[in-house]
Amino acid sequence: MKTYKLSAFLYSSILATVIMLSACEKNLDIELEAGEGALTPDSAIRSKADMQALLNSCYDACANMMNGQFQVASDLLADDVSKPTNNDGFLTGIYNRQSDQFNTFIGGAFAQPYYTIYRCNVMDLYYDKLNLSDDEKNRFQGEAAFLRALCHFESLRLWAQPYGYTPDNSHLGIILRKRAQNEAIPRSTVKESYEYIISQLLAAISKLPEQNGVYVNKDGAKALLAKVYFQMNDYTNALPLLDEVINSNKYQLSDSLNRFIRDNVANEVIFGFVSGNNAYETGSRSGEFKDKYRNDLQGDNVLPILCFSAELAGLLSNDTSDQRSKITKTYFKGQSNQQMATTKFNLNNFAAPYLHLTDLKLMRAEILAIQGNSTGAIADLTPIVKRAYKPSATKETYIASLSGSALVDEIRMQRRLEMNCEGDRLHQVKRIGVSKGQDNLMVRGVPWNCNGMILQFPASCGTSRVFEFNPTTVCK
Repeated sequence: MKTYKLSAFLYSSILATVIMLSACEKNLDIELEAGEGALTPDSAIRSKADMQALLNSCYDACANMMNGQFQVASDLLADDVSKPTNNDGFLTGIYNRQSDQFNTFIGGAFAQPYYTIYRCNVMDLYYDKLNLSDDEKNRFQGEAAFLRALCHFESLRLWAQPYGYTPDNSHLGIILRKRAQNEAIPRSTVKESYEYIISQLLAAISKLPEQNGVYVNKDGAKALLAKVYFQMNDYTNALPLLDEVINSNKYQLSDSLNRFIRDNVANEVIFGFVSGNNAYETGSRSGEFKDKYRNDLQGDNVLPILCFSAELAGLLSNDTSDQRSKITKTYFKGQSNQQMATTKFNLNNFAAPYLHLTDLKLMRAEILAIQGNSTGAIADLTPIVKRAYKPSATKETYIASLSGSALVDEIRMQRRLEMNCEGDRLHQVKRIGVSKGQDNLMVRGVPWNCNGMILQFPASCGTSRVFEFNPTTVCK
């Protein structure tokens, strides 16, 4: 996926005349004085090119959302990173599972997805006003539906307890913004939220083309829907979608252990965030990743803001044949204050892959192992193991001997080692926690389902009388 800069004319007119709704507030009504030269959305969106520019701005906003801030928040809640070394109160509050309404890091992240969602909703107002062919209209609608689903899904995973937290999923989810209109809307239930996300992705699959240049295509929508079903522990619906994308053979596992080195992983990425004239070029979608994890610009004794937890550092150090330990840096080795950190983000500019073959193969491997198909699960896991371990013969022999719960545990462990510091771990432990049942999984000393394992909404949400905040009691 590539994002382009929106033309100055259209960008300024859209921002000036189309209100970027807060996710929570009924919002401030902005009155613009009419007069000579005044711009309105109708005057700004008059052609297919204008609609494409607006769609590009949706991708742009979504890329800004996934520049590491959502992933960092996820990592802080889970068990792969240690307490922030800079004593930042907002980051530490998340790490301590005590986020509040005035946490500016959370507030900034919370607003991001609704910029994309609102712009996608504005697109709905113009499909029938423009001279578009059926194929063009379907493509616009499909891409907007995909982005709308992605943004709601990622918000839901951070600000609400997971699917399965209650038997009927009647617990509160997020506000679903389905149209470009100023209105106070209460939070939907998690059941309703997932139903809407799924409906958007089904629409995207039906409308998107098989090939779409560097924009999302039909495979991207299928891959995200599989990820959604997987998060729900709905393996029956996830597996056929994973089969379709993986078995298409359009995507190949990279030889690189660092999926953030753009050129090395381009053939593996099904959908990712890119900026520039060529896929995975010089534009950077990585600000928060670099700010919190990068560690090659300081002195050897200056820690990055986020290091590995002792548990993850031990897992990466236990097997000397695991080459993933080489994309790490150890500080104060042998001393009581020894720390280890990732080096995968020590890059000047990089794009963030969002849907990639490694993730899909790990999903399918786990599903097959749970269903008792050890042969299929091992076939998906083995290429990932061969890439990670040098030499790999001993590890491959070990993997081939596994079945049942031992194989499931190994697949989950390989996922943790593969995707550390990428915002994945939190969502896996919640999904696994649901499958294990109440209080049967602890995450850094607390139950997977305690109140502090979700983020608090920002104070601005309280301006709506119909809004209900998350519980304020902390994890114990």
